[in-house]
Formats: sequence, structure tokens, C-alpha cells
Amino acid sequence: MYIIRGKVNIIPRFTNAVVTIGNFDGVHSGHQAIFARLELLSRQHRDAPRVVITFEPHPRQFLGTGERLARITTLRAKARQLRELGVDAVCVLRFNRELAMLPAATFVERYLVQGLGVCEVLVGENFRFGAGGAGNLETLRHLGDRYGFGVHGQPLERMGDTVISSSKIREAVQRGDMERAGTMLGRPFEMEGRVLPGAKRGRVLGFPTANIRVNNMLHPLKGVWVVQCRVAGRWMPGVANLGHNPTFGQSWVSLETHLFDYQGDLYRQWLRVKFLKYLRPEEKFASLDALKNQIAQDCQVALDHFSAPNLL
Repeated sequence: MYIIRGKVNIIPRFTNAVVTIGNFDGVHSGHQAIFARLELLSRQHRDAPRVVITFEPHPRQFLGTGERLARITTLRAKARQLRELGVDAVCVLRFNRELAMLPAATFVERYLVQGLGVCEVLVGENFRFGAGGAGNLETLRHLGDRYGFGVHGQPLERMGDTVISSSKIREAVQRGDMERAGTMLGRPFEMEGRVLPGAKRGRVLGFPTANIRVNNMLHPLKGVWVVQCRVAGRWMPGVANLGHNPTFGQSWVSLETHLFDYQGDLYRQWLRVKFLKYLRPEEKFASLDALKNQIAQDCQVALDHFSAPNLL
């Protein structure tokens, strides 16, 4: 799959494309329905390229009050998930003041007509675009008639009475309702990042960890979790602490993961961590021995989780 950064980098093999447009943060089950339909449109046009137009940074982050938006997926994770769903190329547009002020008609002419020469466009039925969000699905249909491409609206996916959305998933993750978040995502919630050198306290305690800085990523409740980690092409069981590590007075939030079946150096590797079960909140321990004993108990509970009959 290709990553295209801006209109000037579009290559001929991705023209005459079927296209969808959106932020697709989380690539959740509602988004997945769009990509399934995009595949059908591609087949109707002799396997036309399937192209996603998305934005960096997230428009809400750019247009907001300065508060950073907790992203469900990094651009890297989003690209991987889109590739797995059969997308041929992702066109990443830099969302800045110029793009924010671009009229809807100009956006269509510049990126869809001149850039990708689209044959079909598929968007969610609540799609908004152009300066001030003035454009909607009907605007796009009118412009499609003008320029000769088809336009389709995708009904919103629901879970009961709730419309599945990235915002609803963020709310569920932040309150620790991982089952609900996973249902809306269509998979367990994950965090990921590059493993960075730590203080090696876990190694001293007998429980070496792979450490990821959380920064502005969306994360669930701070504390200890049963997890699975993607390492060397396979999922491995583990236990992780998410938080400030209060026993040591750490100021930043990190994710420290201990893998049960791994021997080796993970520094600089890209690690995916899947959250399965919440064990306990963070706490400050009076001594290293007390911390070590608690970690041993956490590990045993996590191992029991993986050995339960329903997981075999």
C-alpha cells in the first residue's frame, strides 16, 4: 500500500479511483463497513484503485481550543489497518489553515477531479467538508453530477441505540469499558509505539519490561493490565503497568510491559499492546520488596487468565 502525501505526489496508477474521505481514527466497525462497500465499488469498475483521503493533524485538533485530541490510532497504525482492509493507497493531506478555508467545490475540483480523477466517491451519510463544514453529502452529489463521478452515502453503524463513532470509543476507553470499546472497534483496543530505553528498574526487580511513552495517545485507566503484545510476528502474553509509576515518582505516563515468553532485547522495536483485562489501580509501595511481591502476584493472575479453559 502506498502513502501519498499531498496532491503533487499522486501517481497515475491511483487515478480513476474509488475514493472515501475521512479521519477514520480507530478504523472502527463503522469505518470497516465503508471499506467493505468500497471493495464492491472497485469490482464494479474493473478493480479500480481503492484510495483513502485522510488528514494530519486531525481537523478537530487543528480547529480546537488548543487541547490535544487523544488519538485512537497513530497514522502508522491507521495505515496498517487500512492495508489489511484492502486499501491500495492513502492520500494524507496536511490539515492547515489553507485547507481549512478551502471551499467545498474547490476541494472537490483540486483533489478529487484534478488529483485522483475519481470515478466513485463513498462517504458516511453525516460527512461534512469544505470551509466551515459547509459541504455535505448533497453538496458532494451535486458536484459529482457536475464533474461526472458517482457519489454514495454510507448509513451509520449502530450498537443498539448508539451510533458507533470515534468519540464514543474514546469515552469507553477512558472510563475503562474495554468490552464496549472493543465491540465498537471490531477488535480489542490497542496501544503501540517504539520501545525506548528505561531506567531498567524492572530488570533489577526480576521482571524486565518493554517501555513505551504514551504522550498524547488515547489510553485506558491507569494501573495494571493483562495484555498481549505483538512481537516478531506473533502475539505473546504479558502484564503491563500504565501510568506514572508512583513508587519512583515518575512525572510522565508510560506503558511498561513484561512478557512471559520472551528473551531478548526489544529496544527500538515497534510494539503493539492489546488490553485484555484490568487488574488493579496504580499504587505507591513502601519498599522495593513490597513492589516486587505485588508484581509477582499480578503476573500469576495474568498467567491464570491465559490458562483459563475459554482461552485454550
